[in-house]
Amino acid sequence: MLSDEVIDKVIERLVVRMEQANEYVLDEIGKSIKKLGTLSPSKAQQLIQILKYGGDYKKITRKLKEITKLNIQDIEAIFKEVAKNDYEFAEQFYKYRNKRYIPWDENKQLQEQVKALAKITAKEYANLTKTLAFATVDKGRIKYTEISKMYQKLLDEAVLNVGQGKETFDSAMYRTLKQLGESGIRTVDFASGRSMSADSAVRMQMKGALRNMHNEIQQQFGEEFDSDGVEISVHLNPAPDHELVQGRQFSNEEFERFQTDQDAVSYDGIEFPAVSLETGHDRRSISQYNCYHYVFSIVLGVNKPNYSNEQLQEIIDSNNKGFDFEGKHYTMYEGTQLQRKLETEIRKQKDTQILARASDNDKLIYESQEKITQLTNKYKDLSEASKLPTSLDRARVSGYRRVNVDLSKEKTW
Repeated sequence: MLSDEVIDKVIERLVVRMEQANEYVLDEIGKSIKKLGTLSPSKAQQLIQILKYGGDYKKITRKLKEITKLNIQDIEAIFKEVAKNDYEFAEQFYKYRNKRYIPWDENKQLQEQVKALAKITAKEYANLTKTLAFATVDKGRIKYTEISKMYQKLLDEAVLNVGQGKETFDSAMYRTLKQLGESGIRTVDFASGRSMSADSAVRMQMKGALRNMHNEIQQQFGEEFDSDGVEISVHLNPAPDHELVQGRQFSNEEFERFQTDQDAVSYDGIEFPAVSLETGHDRRSISQYNCYHYVFSIVLGVNKPNYSNEQLQEIIDSNNKGFDFEGKHYTMYEGTQLQRKLETEIRKQKDTQILARASDNDKLIYESQEKITQLTNKYKDLSEASKLPTSLDRARVSGYRRVNVDLSKEKTW
């Protein structure tokens, strides 16, 4: 069976492309602003129509379409990779029950089923990319604006401020550019106002889609080889309500009780009350909502769980032992959440610096680079204190590079 960590890596190639799309859009916007800032008002008015409706914005739309196409092509390959691994893991149970097992390459019906599920996800992904926008704050309220409209609005604002000198032009554009850099391109549900960064939306959508596909075919496999139980996948530093249940095997009846908020007992006799005795809170169901544990159909007694009781307890003990950081104690799970937040903030500042550099806004370049240094140092201190593996690749932005900025010298066009 594939681990959660391996599935994350499989999805990451789609996420990286979306991150690259974000960088490209910001860089092109910045370049357009710089072009206008170097002109006289009359020439800027002539250029703005070309920028709005000509080659510059068309380059942005072409790039977004190109990345969308590549990601859609990869979705089917990812679904196939996960489904094939699931099916090959189930082979042992078909053989134990003396049920016919058709090798993956020959099982055309299963392949077509997986392909159909992938196509549904690809369509959902395409719809997701049609809702890309920027988030800005207007009179204390968050406002979402489609990329094309924001691009045009920003160019109009730039034209109003050309011919006033570098410092005045930069000051006028500073606030909007800063907000665009920190927003990045986002997916937006305009009806509800729900929004998230485009790369995070892709990661969440793919995790949810793969989880749903996995659950569907596992149920099918289980019916075919007369499964009488399940095993739950394992990952390091789990959320508190799932740290005891991961890696356990359950009979189908007891797992159904677990999933429907009833007291349940694992195959090895561990009791799982519906309400946590420690927190008094209801537990979440497995492999639903924001849980990305995977549930595998099995035949009880055929094989030992993939993790021993000792290994599972070591994961729990390590998680709960935690670490101290900046005067506060954290579990390892909480530490990973802090890491993710810092990685996101570092990316935002790198995106802002790319936009500022492309538009030649020295003040914004300087500020974003200072914040990147502060956040990166905090990330290193956190990782050293927690001994958690670093994932600074999640904070890496291919178009980012530091530049020397001297704010004491005013530049003129």
